[in-house]
Amino acid sequence: MFPLMLLVIIYIAFISLGLPDSMVGAAWPVMYSDLGVPVSFAGMISLTICLGTTLSSLVYSRLSQRFTTWGITSVSVAMTAVSLLLYSIAPSFAVILLISLVLGMGAGAVDAGLNNYVALHYRARAMNFLHAFWGMGTLVGPFLLSYYFANGISWRCGYLTIGSIQSAVCILLILSMPLWRKAGEKPIAEEGKEPKLHQETLPLLAAIRLPGAKAAMLGFFSYCAMEQTSMLWASTFLVSIKGFTESAAAASAGLLFWGITTGRILSGLIADKIRGRHMIRASQCSILIGIILVALSPEWMAGGALFFLGMGFGPIYPTMLHQTPEYFGIEHSGRIMGLEMTSAYLSCALMPAFFGIIGRGISMLLFPFYVLLFLALNAAATETKARIRRI
Repeated sequence: MFPLMLLVIIYIAFISLGLPDSMVGAAWPVMYSDLGVPVSFAGMISLTICLGTTLSSLVYSRLSQRFTTWGITSVSVAMTAVSLLLYSIAPSFAVILLISLVLGMGAGAVDAGLNNYVALHYRARAMNFLHAFWGMGTLVGPFLLSYYFANGISWRCGYLTIGSIQSAVCILLILSMPLWRKAGEKPIAEEGKEPKLHQETLPLLAAIRLPGAKAAMLGFFSYCAMEQTSMLWASTFLVSIKGFTESAAAASAGLLFWGITTGRILSGLIADKIRGRHMIRASQCSILIGIILVALSPEWMAGGALFFLGMGFGPIYPTMLHQTPEYFGIEHSGRIMGLEMTSAYLSCALMPAFFGIIGRGISMLLFPFYVLLFLALNAAATETKARIRRI
């Protein structure tokens, strides 16, 4: 029974990982004027958070040799909780950037630690739903801010509320220590057998030269460019181009996260019945339709268009992760997955910020075309990888 109870705790922790991810994009149409900075500066916040995430992910392997998953996760969630509470009282944009670095470092350690723990201790289906629970966390911020904006309440109160929820999750994690101790470090067997863990020794350059490795890296880079740019700028696009109020834009942008969550839940339910390659193709078609609807739909359809766009986003990331051992073999999967994560974090750091420069210098009207460009790159990368690896 205790593995199931522990999995519930892990899912709750992953919900908390998603809580801050949707906040900046939903709050930014109000935040940037309150802080007295240009609209494009949201990209700097995204960049700083991703730098912190990358730093903590790089040092996670060393931390895991000295500390337990429970300890790392508890401290990391505490870091994110404190960061969110500090957002609510930050006096300037410069302070926001410093807090964002700490927020990213906490989130990166939670992401690396819980993904690794679930991969080693639970079945593949649990990993599918793990990412769906992240999506559930992202749903809270936009709708909370929509309510607050509609009632004249500051974005700072939104961060105070989310920070308080995160603090409660941290307390829950601390109290769950007996479950982690009881589970111990021994992996839970799948099908009654102990999983065989492989120590990756392939050199970095040799891994990059593996057939299909560059395409796999481009697949993660292009996907994260689509997803993170949409998460950060969809609300601002609705305000600037579609004429939405800040409250309506926050609520409509929240439907993007509902779509991502729904897509990941559905993909978890059918993951064993459909090949990953077909799942990705169907998702890419959904994204294309979503982009067209976002660009052309009237105001009353914009929320539904973002939901459809999110539905397309949902299955791709976990499906590509699960394809890694299938495409590259268990002996190379660890190294290749590291390269994929590096590409993902690099994209999250750079591409939303780059669109902020484009949106400010040219027009936010280019948002759908920017996402369309990376959809084309993602389709080319996934098809190339499949053709090279012949899966």
